[in-house]
Amino acid sequence: MVVVRKLDEKEFKACFAEPMTNVTATANAVVDIWPYVDALDLSEIGVPNLNDVRHVYRDAQNRFDQVLIGTGRFNALLVIIIDLRTCTVFGHFLLDLNKEYGLSGGHLRPV
Repeated sequence: MVVVRKLDEKEFKACFAEPMTNVTATANAVVDIWPYVDALDLSEIGVPNLNDVRHVYRDAQNRFDQVLIGTGRFNALLVIIIDLRTCTVFGHFLLDLNKEYGLSGGHLRPV
């Protein structure tokens, strides 16, 4: 059984160390995220469905990878946090770009 962990905003922000680097094209998967993703309750998260991985970002201290997965909700991404030291999934966070950046309706394309 896969144990999932929803991160609160403070825990999520602790996984950042600027500058974040886009490693989408070069990152090697240190852990298979899909069993974790499959164990999530999408209705609890507030998204109708999940799409593909859009981007992978690594923090400047090489502690965490953030795997951004598109959702069926406009401007919302499911972020899976990978702990690079332990090669495990640390948790997940729903990144609502509308809320985070004060965006609305047509400013960004659906993710």
